[in-house]
Formats: sequence, C-alpha cells, structure tokens
Amino acid sequence: MENILKGTSPQESHLHIKKSFCTMQPSETKLVEGRTFSSPTRITSRDSTQLLSCQTELNQTIPSLHRSDSLANQEQRPSSAIDSTHAMVVETRLTTADLDTLASNASEQATENTRAMLKRELVEELQPKYLRHNVWDDNDHFSKSSADWTETARPLPLIPESELANPIVSKTIEENPLLFDIVTPINVDHFEKLLHSHLNQPFVKSVCRGLCEGFWPWADSHIREYPDTLDLSYPKPENEDEAQFLCDQRDHEVFKGCFSEAFGDKLLPGMYCMPVFAIPKPHSTDLRMVTHQSAGKYSLNSMIPRDEITGYPLDNLRHLREFLLSMYHKDPTSPHTLFKSNVSEAYRLLPVHPYWQIKQVNRIDGSLHVDRNCAFGG
Repeated sequence: MENILKGTSPQESHLHIKKSFCTMQPSETKLVEGRTFSSPTRITSRDSTQLLSCQTELNQTIPSLHRSDSLANQEQRPSSAIDSTHAMVVETRLTTADLDTLASNASEQATENTRAMLKRELVEELQPKYLRHNVWDDNDHFSKSSADWTETARPLPLIPESELANPIVSKTIEENPLLFDIVTPINVDHFEKLLHSHLNQPFVKSVCRGLCEGFWPWADSHIREYPDTLDLSYPKPENEDEAQFLCDQRDHEVFKGCFSEAFGDKLLPGMYCMPVFAIPKPHSTDLRMVTHQSAGKYSLNSMIPRDEITGYPLDNLRHLREFLLSMYHKDPTSPHTLFKSNVSEAYRLLPVHPYWQIKQVNRIDGSLHVDRNCAFGG
C-alpha cells in the first residue's frame, strides 16, 4: 500500500533545543529550516569573568502550522535571500604583558609581511561571512575558477537503477507523460562541438547527457524510510502582493515550459510537494520565489549526501578582482573596459530527470504543477 504523508511541514514539528555547547560544530546546532544560530564569544582579560555564551539555554518551541492555517509564523521562513547569513561581532580587549619579553631580531621586510598577513586575517575574520572571500589584497595569485575545476572534475552521476526500479514513480510517469518533459534553451549539439577540445571529455559528455536526459542531483531516496508521497505545501499567502507575485511567476514558468500545466489539487502517487513562498531580494523590495527543498524530516535535500555536492568553485568577485589587479600590474596606465555578461535565471536552464521532477511539484493558488528544472532552494 502506498505510504502518503501530508502536511508535516517543518512548522509542525515541536522542536526543543536545550543546550548548545562550544564543542559542537556550527552545522550541528540548527533550528528548523537549516539555519545555524551562533552565539558571539567575548575575549576578556584574566581579571574579568568570561561570558560562556556557548552554554546559554535556548529552550525554544516552534508552534505548529497546518495547511488550513494562515502563515502566522512568517519568522520561521527566511525573510530575505541572505537571511541565513549573520555577521558576528567580535569584541576584543588587548592586554599588556606583565614581564619583559625577549624577541629575536627580524628583518623589516619579514615584519611587514607578518603584519600584512595578520591584518588580512583580522579583516577576513571581522567581515560578514558572505564577504570573507571578497577581501581585496595586492597579489598576483589566481584562485581556482569554475573553468579550472572542469578540467579535473568527475563525470556527473547517472540516475541509479534503484530509482528507476521504483514501481510507484514509474507508473505515475508512464501514465502522465504530458507532466514530465526536458526543457532547456541550450543548443546541446552546438555546445558539445564548442567543447570538442576540452581536456576532460568524460565530464563534458556527462553534462551534455544531463542537458538531454535531465540531471540527477546525486540523490538517494532509499537512504532511510521515506514516504512514497509527501505534501508539505503552504497555504496561499495572506499578503496579496506575495500571492499575486507567485501566480505571476507560475504563469511565467508555464509559458517557458519549465512548469507543467496544472493537473488538479491532489498529488499523484510518488509525488513530493515542498513549500513555495516569496521572499525579498537582497537590498530590494522585489520578490523572489523560493522552493524550500530543505523543509521537514523527509526533505529533498536530505536525500543528497553533502560530501557529493561540496568543493565546486563558483566564479565570484574574488576572481574578478584578481583579474583586474593583474591587468593593472601589467599596464597601470592603459585604460580598460569591463563588460559584464549575465546569464538570466542560470539554474533554470538546467533540466532535471523526470524521476526527480516528480519530487518537485509546486502548489500555487491551490493548483499543482511539476517543476521540470533546477530550483532556487534545491
């Protein structure tokens, strides 16, 4: 008999966190939606009493939320796209040595290098987490870029045979072919020709295969007992602007073919429906639609081993400043023009395999749609 679990969103879990100890890794102290809470530690002199903030009692209880309820607990959701990033303010107090200290002689150059290194480390430590890799310094070092990584990357994975052998999922996909499709604007044949001289052809072929058949996100739905069908969708937002934005975004995705047409208000066997909501973009009043694929005990992201998806360098401002500084050192007097090429909705260009599409069902304004592409939040 099919195992169906409905309405067990993370808001329905009465989670009690009693203590947080200094010996725990940050990833082990989490509350609901994968958000890590840290307590600042104060460095004090030997004559003062140290604040043991890591042992503060939390004792927080998360109220339940059912699909029929209103979203009264909006604070449980990220309030912006960078809401999970918290700047930690570190208070330091310098003390002087009680005794005379002997130091060996050091060259002026070595001392300056040491000071520069300590200064850079201090600046990085005091920066908000999302800026720590964007501290500009004056050197000729080039960090590893995405292009460099592709030369040694392992091929992307095929869907496991155990997933293809799931009779419930296979039956739903076979009986509803119009709901599942591979949609991408990328010309795969031309893309493959452009990469014919790439040093890592196994990786190139795996990417092209994913563009044709849909990517599989390293997931294993058999790592523990997951329900066959799961509905964690939120009710329609009470805020009219958010509700209208979600409807407009849904219509846009249906027009592009990334969302299927609506197929009713009840999940078919084998489907998963994660919460969908709108959050403000950073430093803006504009909204962004987010699929919360880390929601609940049986979330989609919990099916993906973390070790398989870490270590992939994404090009960022660090690479840009390294290039700009290098160009300046080569010819500081020559004018340079910088062109920025932005790939709109880059992740949405990547289709996912139909056996993963069936787990990306979205409920918007009461209607259900299959999301066929990579989602922001996955």
